[in-house]
Amino acid sequence: MLTFGDHQNGDLFDPWEHLGPKRLKLLERSWAGVFREFLLKQLPVGKLAEAFRKDLGRPTKDLYVALGALILQQLHDFTDRQTTEAVALNMTWHYALDIRRDADAYLCERTIRNYRQKVLAAGLDQVLFQTLTDRLIEEMGVDTGKQRLDSTAVKSAIRGLTRLGILVEATSKFLRELKRKHAALYADVAPDTIRKYVERSGDGCFGDTRPSESKKRLPEAAQDVFELIQQFRAAECSTLESYQLLRRVFDEQCEVDENSATPVSVRPPHTTACAHVINPADPDARYNKHRGPGYLVQIMETYEESHPDEQEQADPPKPDLITYVAVNPMTMHDKDALTPAMDCTEQRGVKPKELLADSHYGSTECLEKGRARDVEIVSPAQTPKGKLQGKLTLEDFELAEDGRITRCPHGQEPKETSVAGIRLQVVFTLESCATCPHRERCPASSVGRSSARYQYTHDRVHLWRRRQKERGKEFRDRYRWRAGVEATMSRFKYQMGMASLRVRGMTKITYTATLRALGLNIQRVAAYRLKTG
Repeated sequence: MLTFGDHQNGDLFDPWEHLGPKRLKLLERSWAGVFREFLLKQLPVGKLAEAFRKDLGRPTKDLYVALGALILQQLHDFTDRQTTEAVALNMTWHYALDIRRDADAYLCERTIRNYRQKVLAAGLDQVLFQTLTDRLIEEMGVDTGKQRLDSTAVKSAIRGLTRLGILVEATSKFLRELKRKHAALYADVAPDTIRKYVERSGDGCFGDTRPSESKKRLPEAAQDVFELIQQFRAAECSTLESYQLLRRVFDEQCEVDENSATPVSVRPPHTTACAHVINPADPDARYNKHRGPGYLVQIMETYEESHPDEQEQADPPKPDLITYVAVNPMTMHDKDALTPAMDCTEQRGVKPKELLADSHYGSTECLEKGRARDVEIVSPAQTPKGKLQGKLTLEDFELAEDGRITRCPHGQEPKETSVAGIRLQVVFTLESCATCPHRERCPASSVGRSSARYQYTHDRVHLWRRRQKERGKEFRDRYRWRAGVEATMSRFKYQMGMASLRVRGMTKITYTATLRALGLNIQRVAAYRLKTG
C-alpha cells in the first residue's frame, strides 16, 4: 500500500506557527527552506512508487519523506544511523521534509537501506539530480549560456593492494561465497587452501608475508588460484560472480604455458594494463598513473562574470549551479566525456553556448564536436610534446600567413621553403646552423652535407595560429573564469565528503556523487537567498 503526504494543498492554519517568527525566518532562509519551497513537491515519487505494489503489503513510509531523506543524507554526508536520528529529532529536517505526524518522523536504518536500494535499482539518482537541478535553475533565473567543465578523482573505500594481495583477496572472496552458496563443493577444497585463504592461520599464511618476500610467494599464490579455477571450471559454482572475478584476476596477473616446466607463471609488471582489477572488493575501480586509483568524476557548472569594481551597488551574481555530473572509469580520457556532457544538457534545455575547459578538452576533435552542437569550447591547446622534452617546436619559429617559416629562433632566414598538399618544408644552410646555440634542440635534421630541413603539416600550422591567439589578452580575459571550477571541485571533495567515501562500486559511487552535487546546488541557492534577503 502506497503512502503519499499531501504537499500540494495549502493549510488553513500554519503548522509551523508555534516556532515563532524568528526561528521560522531562520528555517526559511536555510537549505531547509530551499528544499521545502522548491524541491519537495518536485520529487519523482511516482517513479519510486513503481517499485511497490498498490494492493499488497503494509503501508509504505511517506514516499516524499523517504526520498527526501536520501537526498538530505548525501547533502550532510550522514551515515544511516545519523539519518535516522535526524529524521526523528532534527527540527530543520522536519521543516524541510514537511513532517507533521509522529508516524512520519521515523525511518529505521533498514528502511533507509531498502529505499536506497530501490533508488539504485531504478536509476533514480540521475532523475533526481536533473529534475531538481533544472527546477533550481528555473526558479533562480540562472543563465546556462556560460558554463565550465572539469574532472576530479575520487577513491572508494578500498585499500591499496600488492599483486600478491589482489590474488589472495580474490581467492578469499570466492571461497567465502562458495561456503555460503555451495557448501558441498566447499567441502572438496583442500584443507591447506582453506587455512591459508579463509582461516588465515598457521605457517605459510599470506597475511604474515613480509613485503620483501611478497615477490617470492607470488608464484605460490598463482598456482593455488590456477588449481581452484581448474577444479571448479565445470561445476555449478562457475557462474558465481566471485568465481568470474577470480578468473579475471588470474588472466590479468598470470599466464599459462603448458609446454613449460612451470606451466603457471606471473606476468611481468609492465605487461599489466591500467584497466586491471586493483582490489577485488571493488572490481570497478581503476588505476591512473597520474591520478592514482579510484574513479573520475566529471562536473559541469554555470558561471557568471562578475566585476566587483563596476558593480559595487548591483545585486549579487546568480549562484553557480552544477548542471551535469558523471562518474567514469579512471582510465577514461577527459576528451571522451565532452560529448555525453553536451548531449545531456542539450536534452534538458540547459546546454551552454560557451564552455570553458582545460587543455584535456581542447583538442581539435573536441572543438569540432562543440561547433557541431553550436557550443564554443574555450580551451587552450595542449603543450607540444617537444616543449615538454626541452626541445624547440614550431611555436618558436616565425611564420608567414601561408604557414611558411620566415625566421628561426636564432634569427636565421631559411634558404628555401615549399608548400605541398600534406606537408610544408623549410631548408636552412649548414653554415647558418653551425654556430646556433640551439642546434642540439632544433627539430631541423641534416640532409646530405649541404642543408638542414624541417617538415610539418598544415594541421600543425593551425595549432601554431591557435597558440599564438591564446597568448593574447582577449583569450586570457575569457579563459580566466575557468579557474572558478577549481573551487567547486574543492568544495565537492572536501566539504561534501567525496574525499573520504564509505562506499564501493561504480553504481554506489555514481549515486553518491550525483546526490552530493545536488546537495551542493541546494547550499549555493541557500547562500544566494541569504545575500539577497
